[in-house]
Formats: sequence, C-alpha cells, structure tokens
Amino acid sequence: MSLPTPPSENLITPRSNVKAKDATVYIHSAYHPKSVEYARTKFKKVILLDDLPLEETLEQTEGIFLRMSSVSREMILKSPKLQIISRNGVGYDNVHIQTCKEKGIIVTNVPGGNAHAVAELALGMMLDLLRRISEVDRKVRLGEKIASINVLAPGLFYKTIGLIGMGNISWELSKLLSVFKCKILIYSPTSSPNKWQNSKKEEFEFERISSLEELIKQVDVLSIHCPLNDSTKNLISKNQLNLMKSNSIIINTARGGIINERDLEFALINKKIWGAALDVWEIEPSTNKTMGKLAELENTVVLPHLGGATEEVAESGCTESINIMADYFDGKGIKNRVV
Repeated sequence: MSLPTPPSENLITPRSNVKAKDATVYIHSAYHPKSVEYARTKFKKVILLDDLPLEETLEQTEGIFLRMSSVSREMILKSPKLQIISRNGVGYDNVHIQTCKEKGIIVTNVPGGNAHAVAELALGMMLDLLRRISEVDRKVRLGEKIASINVLAPGLFYKTIGLIGMGNISWELSKLLSVFKCKILIYSPTSSPNKWQNSKKEEFEFERISSLEELIKQVDVLSIHCPLNDSTKNLISKNQLNLMKSNSIIINTARGGIINERDLEFALINKKIWGAALDVWEIEPSTNKTMGKLAELENTVVLPHLGGATEEVAESGCTESINIMADYFDGKGIKNRVV
C-alpha cells in the first residue's frame, strides 16, 4: 500500500473579470466572526450560510469560502458566476475537484496553518486514552467509586509511535512526542528520502519504515496524518488492525474514511487493540448517531472534527483564505492553488 503523490499540472493562471470590491462571495461554512467582518471590508457582498435559499445564493456567487462542509458537483453546476473556491485548511477532498477542472474553477487551500493545533490535539488524544482520562471521568460522574489499582494504564513515556505521513502536523507532533522520549517510526513512501534532515536540531529522531504492515506491527500508538483519496480510502481495515498489538491504540486527526469504522468497531469490541481516538469521520458533521458503536465504547475518545479549532488558528486561517481570494480577484496572483 502506498500513499499518493499529487500529480503536477501546468496550471494556467486566469485573470478575474471582477475586482474584489465588486465581488459577491458566499461563506459556506461557519467562519470566525472577526474574519466574517474582515470579509465585509474586502468584498461588495458577503452571503452567509443561512442568509438566502442556496440556489439563490449560488446564482450570484463569484467565490465560495469553505471550512468543514462540502461543495458538491451539483452546487458547482448551479453557480454560473463561480470563479474560485478558497478552502481554509489543507485538505480539499470536500470539493468536487473533477467538476472544478471541467468548469475552470480555481481551488486554493491554507496548508500548515493548523499544524500546531492538530498536533496538540493528537497528543491530547493519546494521553487521554493511555491514561484512561475520559473513561474514568465518565465513571466518576455516574457515581462509581474508582480505586486507582483498577484503572492502571499504559502511559505515553517511552512508547513507540507510528506516524503515517510526513506533513507539517507529523513534524509538530514529533517535536511534542520527544518530551515523552518516544521512539518515532514513519511510513511515508512518497516523501523525499531527505525529508526532515533537520530533525535532530529540533531534538527528535525518527526512523523511516518502508512497509505499512511492518510499521503497524511495531507500534504502541498509530497516528494518521495523510490525505484521503482513492489510495488511502480504508487504508486501515481488518487486515491492518489484526496486525496491531493488543495493547496499542490508533489516533485519526486526518480524514474520515482512512480507517474503516466498522472494522475498527469489531477490533475494539473484541479487544484486538486497546483503544481508539477519532476526530474525523466518514459522515460529517458527525453525531453519536452517525458514529455507530464507536460513540458507545469505553475505550474510545470521539470528537466532531475539532483539530484546528483554537481561537488563534480559526481566525488566522479564515482570514488567510479571504486574502487569497481577494488577491485573485484583484489580479495579484493565486496563492496556494491546488486546482
């Protein structure tokens, strides 16, 4: 199993026929309030999610802003004036890329802006599971008397951590894990052999593993930090889960669908692995009803995609996506173009 490398394309840079001050834009996700006010200073008209019926909005929209929701093929086809979709975040699997290519619509992202926030959440989830924090908290709130000898936990110090992917989040997480004296193993076959050459200057060391299966067999913690696409869909399924240690845990702060959720349920219920912490889901927005049995088990931590949800990261990322779109409309180039 290999991780994909995005194809390189010679993208022609189009020029917009409208200036930012004359543009109508649609914020299709919840944006930071300060960023929404900032957008009103940059564009002629800013439409929020519930301001108008969707079809009426799309008919007049020249730019769409996006965080957690998705832009479907149907939406794009109903947007005759649409020129650009500006995504706050690194992943763009929530945009129907093929339709954008067909219609010549630009797609941009904001990579790396949430790396610190997602890395600290991944670390927090590891600590939560490996010290049984949420599990014991729930029991105490229900009135149970807890003796510490009955809730012994593995802890994080000196554990072997397996990371899938070598992006900004993996880098920041590796630095955090160095404090816990963890051994870091990485599976990222499409990354350059020379990537992370400066890791020792950041006071952590790592080892590259050439096989996903070999990585999985060795680790106490498996943490996923790769994109979702055809190659990574169900990357972690029954066969991979069966290779994991019975006292190991899995963390996913990347994208729902990389782990087969039903196979994970089976592994947890049958004690094939110690626990799992998920911030991303096959169905989003996620609720306890969409999460299935994973929301009911004692050995899981479940969150509704909060990885980048810190005050600073939310505002800066939303504002950066606004600046990217405004610069495009004003003929200043296209920053972080992915399509």
